Amino acid sequence: MNSLLQLDVDFRRKLDSKILRSFQGKGLAEVKRPRSSVWRWFLDELRTRGYEMRNEWPFNSGSLGYGALCRYVDKVLSTNPHIAAREAGGQTLERKLRAGDGVDRPVARPYQRVEMDAHKLDGRFCVLMPEASGGWVPRIIHRLWVVVIIEVTTRAVLGYHLSLGREVNKKDVMRAIKHAVSPWSPLPVTFSERPLADGAGLPPVLGDDFVGLCWDETSVDGALAETCAAVRRQLTDVIGSRVLEPENSFAIRRSLDDRPFIETFFRTLGDRGLQRLSNSTGANTKARRVNDPDQVAVASQFQYEYLEELLQSLICNANATPHSSLGYRSPLQMLAYFRDRNMLPTRKANQNLVQGLLSHRKLRIVRGGAKSGRPPHVNFEGASYGGPAIRDREDLVGKQVWIINHLEEDARVVRCTTLDGQLIGVLRAAPPWHRLPHSLAVRSSILSLQAQKRISSLGNDAVQTFMQYVEMQPGKKLPVHPAYLSLRRILAAAAKTFEGDAAAQRAMTSLGIGLPQKSEASEEVHVDQSSPHNIAQPGSFNSAGRSLRSEKRKLPAKRLAAD
Repeated sequence: MNSLLQLDVDFRRKLDSKILRSFQGKGLAEVKRPRSSVWRWFLDELRTRGYEMRNEWPFNSGSLGYGALCRYVDKVLSTNPHIAAREAGGQTLERKLRAGDGVDRPVARPYQRVEMDAHKLDGRFCVLMPEASGGWVPRIIHRLWVVVIIEVTTRAVLGYHLSLGREVNKKDVMRAIKHAVSPWSPLPVTFSERPLADGAGLPPVLGDDFVGLCWDETSVDGALAETCAAVRRQLTDVIGSRVLEPENSFAIRRSLDDRPFIETFFRTLGDRGLQRLSNSTGANTKARRVNDPDQVAVASQFQYEYLEELLQSLICNANATPHSSLGYRSPLQMLAYFRDRNMLPTRKANQNLVQGLLSHRKLRIVRGGAKSGRPPHVNFEGASYGGPAIRDREDLVGKQVWIINHLEEDARVVRCTTLDGQLIGVLRAAPPWHRLPHSLAVRSSILSLQAQKRISSLGNDAVQTFMQYVEMQPGKKLPVHPAYLSLRRILAAAAKTFEGDAAAQRAMTSLGIGLPQKSEASEEVHVDQSSPHNIAQPGSFNSAGRSLRSEKRKLPAKRLAAD
């Protein structure tokens, strides 16, 4: 080491840069360099400087200075801990070192801060799709995401949303926010007689005091879906919360350690739930317990509708599970504790604003009129809207009006108001968008396929044409379209409104809404009430691999009206 320190300053600076050099680009390069490579470079440099010819150190030692060089490398790296972490464990370990130590993120009261993030679920699921020849065929869908909001002080999950898209978008985030500040009632569950432990649920299960409670700060990892202008605006206007992201807080981009509570919850969700089932992809694909979870999902017909029920049980039971860090109280018990001591915030979200979280509005010009020979109408998001409310309003032709999609899952109707907010009336969509309920996102997907000349409604109902197009695709050649899953959820939720409408009911049945009863029974998934550490206990699989289906199950989506 002393001999190394005696080297000239320029050479030592060059050696230090060689030791500290790390690759951060996207090209092909050496990222893990053994000490021997630095040592060989070191000897070659000294040879060019004549050290070997003069028989100077390290060429006059038996080890050629290898030990001294290794000690010097350790000393240089110790003064540069971030590069040392990258050398030891790559960028993941370096990010962990950059994460805050908690000093800059203290929380003093409940609802001061929540953590919000999206998690790709560790499971494979299918959807039953009707065949032209009759019957149903299971098809694997892409992996799904869940967006969760967790309160930091009590570890309570305030709200969540199961996203059916391939990636999470701003609408999914806002649905989770809406869920967190809305009244809550459990979904009907068919896989168990007692899916929820005593007292389990989301915070509103404790009483109306917890409906609409607002928080002050929302900690996110900086993903665009969580920090876009629309989400930021709604958090500010409706919730009264500011967004904590890497650009304005203690957080580091994609650091798991700056949002420890929600990351711990996601590990719990996998360890005590989905990763225990044979259709799980596992946290580590190399250590997967089942070789082909896709085959298990198809054989067991584990549909994504079942996942909604299972997620509710896992999350609600987690809220009722004691935590050692909470003095062996559950998150819900901690919330009740703070309520009894008047420590909860008094600020609540306006439920009218909450219901409008997902509304969409635009300024549009009223077209048509007597001079064009068409009744007054407006064009909004790829559809023409009209009706009695503006049919005789010649005074509106050529003027701007506000068009508001106030029902998130039924774009067949919109509200029309003047620029100063006076209600003109409710307008209805013209064919081919008038028949079956759908969202603007679903319509956008259908219009995209039409623009690509892949489908054409030709005067028929566009929604039904789209569903038939997806269902007729070869099962192994084209993944199930995300909009198809969303549409099934919407139609299932709206199924009860079609009672008595024979034509609409026939259309719903042809699209797979309200399927016949499957005859075979299966093992139940039950909740172990005696153990606070087991959120849900899956029953054993039978020889066909079927699980999570009871004899009462009605396939696949008729039950989703409560979603």
